[in-house]
Amino acid sequence: MTRGFGEFFHTATGHRPYTYQAGFAESGLPRVIRVPSGGGKTSAAVLAWLYRRLVSAVEVTPRRLVYVLPQGSLADQTHARIAEWLGRLGCADEVDLHLLAGPESQNGMWRRYPERTAILVGTHDGLLSRALMRGFADSRTMAPVSFGLLNTDTHWVFDEMHLLGPGLPTSVRLQSLRESLGTAAPTGSSWMSSTWDGDASRVAPDGDTAMGAGPGAVRRIRRLDADPARYVQDLVDSLGSAHVPGTQSIAVLGSAQRAREVYGALRAAHPGREIVLVHPYARSVDRRDRAGEPADAGRDRILVATRALDVGCDVSSRTLLTELAPWSALVQRAGRCNRHGEHPDGGDLLWCVPPDASGADAGVADWLNAHEGAAVTTADLFRARVDQGAPSAQVLGEHDVLAMFDNARGAVPTDASPWICADDDRTVFVAWRVWESGEPAEDEPEPARIEQCEVPLADVRELPDGGVWLRDPADGRWRHAVADDLRSGSLVLIDSARGGYLPEVGWAPESGAPVPSLFTGRIPPATGCVAWVSLDRHLLETEEEARAITAVLPGLTEEQREAVARAARFHDLGKCHDVFQAMLRDGGGGDPPDHLLAKSKAPWSNGVSTRPYFRHELVSALILLNGEHWHTPRVDPRLVTYLVAAHHGQVRVSVRPGADEDTLALLGVRDGDRTPPVAVSTGDHFPAQSLDTEAFRPGGSWTPRVLALRDRDDLGPFRLAYLESLVRVADWRSSARHDGPTAGLVP
Repeated sequence: MTRGFGEFFHTATGHRPYTYQAGFAESGLPRVIRVPSGGGKTSAAVLAWLYRRLVSAVEVTPRRLVYVLPQGSLADQTHARIAEWLGRLGCADEVDLHLLAGPESQNGMWRRYPERTAILVGTHDGLLSRALMRGFADSRTMAPVSFGLLNTDTHWVFDEMHLLGPGLPTSVRLQSLRESLGTAAPTGSSWMSSTWDGDASRVAPDGDTAMGAGPGAVRRIRRLDADPARYVQDLVDSLGSAHVPGTQSIAVLGSAQRAREVYGALRAAHPGREIVLVHPYARSVDRRDRAGEPADAGRDRILVATRALDVGCDVSSRTLLTELAPWSALVQRAGRCNRHGEHPDGGDLLWCVPPDASGADAGVADWLNAHEGAAVTTADLFRARVDQGAPSAQVLGEHDVLAMFDNARGAVPTDASPWICADDDRTVFVAWRVWESGEPAEDEPEPARIEQCEVPLADVRELPDGGVWLRDPADGRWRHAVADDLRSGSLVLIDSARGGYLPEVGWAPESGAPVPSLFTGRIPPATGCVAWVSLDRHLLETEEEARAITAVLPGLTEEQREAVARAARFHDLGKCHDVFQAMLRDGGGGDPPDHLLAKSKAPWSNGVSTRPYFRHELVSALILLNGEHWHTPRVDPRLVTYLVAAHHGQVRVSVRPGADEDTLALLGVRDGDRTPPVAVSTGDHFPAQSLDTEAFRPGGSWTPRVLALRDRDDLGPFRLAYLESLVRVADWRSSARHDGPTAGLVP
C-alpha cells in the first residue's frame, strides 16, 4: 500500500512522500501532528486522507475533510494548491473543493451534496462558528445545516493549532462532545504544529522526515531597536538597508494599521522599488491578487504583511523582519526566510519589539536575545523549548452547545465569539454602495460576496454614528447601526462617498476617497421553477430524494432513514393553506391548475404573502400534531413532526412571533385558520381541520418535545441536526428537478 500511496503522492506533488506521510496513509491521521515548518504538513494531511477516502479505506474514512487555517490567513493559496493536486490526480470531478474564508465563507453550495467526497478549506473563525450553530455571516436559517454536516462524517485538520487562540480549546472540547454525545458517522480531529510541545504526542522528525531544506537553510537572527517615537520610520530605514537587491524581503507587522503605515512610508522612501501590501482585509478580487503575489520569491521587492502569511503560504524571502509575536507565529515567519535554502549564504531574520507590546511574549524575546547573531536552522526552531502558554478563553461546556442548538432569533447565547477568537480579532463584512439619497432603499438587495470586504470589528465600531447600515434581524429593513448591534460576521453597508477602501491597499478607514462600488444592480435570478408543480408531486419527489440520499450515507439506523423519508413526504403539507396557495397563484397570469400547488411557474409568483412572517412548515407541523392516523410502528412520530417543522430552519426549538404580530397570530398562522383536506398518492389522507398554535407558544408542549428529542441517547444534538439537514437537502433537490432558465419568460 505504501507503494500505491507513493505513486499517488508523486502524481499530486511531483515528490516522493516522507515516511511519516506514508504512515498517515496507512494508519490514518493521528490526533496530534508535529512537523517542522516546510515539512509538508498540508500535503501529509490532505493527500493521506484523500488516498484513504478514494483508494485504501473508503468505508471507514469520513467523506468530508475540513482544513482549518488560523483566522487572518490567506486561505486562497492552500485552496489553489489542493485544487492543483486534485487536477493532477484526475479526481477534480470526484472530489468537491470549497473555499470558506472571508466573504467566500458565505458560499453554501457545499451543503447540497452531503453524500459526496469533499474538502472544505477555510479559517477557524468561520468554520468553528458554524460548527457551533452561530456561524459568522452564516444565515440563521442555514445554521442547523452547517452544524449538522460539519459535525458528522467529517475529519477536521487544524493547521498551526497554537495560533487558533480561544479556538484551540474550543476545537478540542467540541471533538470531545461529538464523542460523548454521539454522531451518525465518525467525526475526528487532528491538530498540527511546527513547534515542540512536551505535553502532547507528536510525529517525530526522524529518518527522512522533512526538516526544511536541511542544514543549509539557515537564517541569522538580529534584533532591531526601533525608537518608539519614530518607530515606523526606523523600520522603513532598517528594511531599506537590509534589503538585498534582486531578492524578496518580507516585513510582518502585528496590526493592519501599522502594516498600512509601513507600506505607505516604504513607497514614499523607495519610489522606484516594488512594494506590495498583503493582508486579508480586501475585497475578493484584490485579495486573490495578493494571495498569489508572495509565491514569486525571485522578484526584487518588499512585501509588507500582517499574519496573513503565517500559515498556508509557501513563500520565501532573503530578508524577513517581524515584530515580536507568539512563538508559533515567530517560527512560521522564520520558516519563510530562506525557506528552501535558496540562499546558500543564509537569510536574515530581523525582529523588533513594537511600541504596544504587552509582555506576553517575553519568553520568545528571551530566546531570540539568547541567539542574537546565530545562524539557526529549521531543526533548531522546531526543537526549541519556548513556553507558549494557554490561550485565555471561555470554556465551552456541554450546556453551551445544547443551548446553541436553538437558533431562534434572539436565542441565548447569540454569539459564539468568546469561544472562537479574541476581542481584537473579531471581524465584520463591509460593502460600499452609491445612494443618491445618502441611504439604502427600503428593499436594498443584500450585498453579493464580490462586494464585501472583511474588516476588523473594532475599526467599524469607531466609524462616525450614522455611517454604517445594518439589516434589522426582526423586520429585515436597513437601519443605522450602533456599536452594540455589531458582532463577528455582521454584514453592513457604507455609503461609497464616505471612503474607507483603496484598491491597492484594501481596508483603509483613514481614506476619504470615494470607493468604487461593485454593486451590479438588481439582477433577476437566471434560473427558477419553470412548471406548475402540484403539492402531491413535490411531496412524492422529495421522499424519493430523501430515500436516495439516506441509502448511501453511513451510520443511520433504519428508524432514522424512515423518519427522514416520512418527513420528506409530509414536509410541505402546510402549503395547502389558503394564504400560501394565494401567493403561488396571485402573480397575475400563467393559468395555474386547480389542484393544490407546491411550486408556481416562473415568473407568475412574486413570493409575497398577504400575511407577514407566514411559515407554511408551522402549518405542516400543526396538521401532523392533530391526529395519529399517519403514525406507523417503524418510526417515532415526534421525530418526524420535528423534522417537518424544522426543514426551513425557522420552526425548531423555540418559536417566537413576528415583531408586530397580535396575540392570535404566530408566524403568520392565526388561531382558527382552516386547512382543506389533503390526499397524498402514497395513500395518506389528512382531513380538513382548524388550527390552534398554542402548543408552539411559550409554555406550550412543543419546546419540551424538541428538547426531549435533542437529549435522547440515540439522537443527541449532532444526529438530530444531521437528520434535519438531510430533509432540507432532499427538498432542495426535488425543487431543482423543475428548475430551468428564466430568460425570456414574461409575466
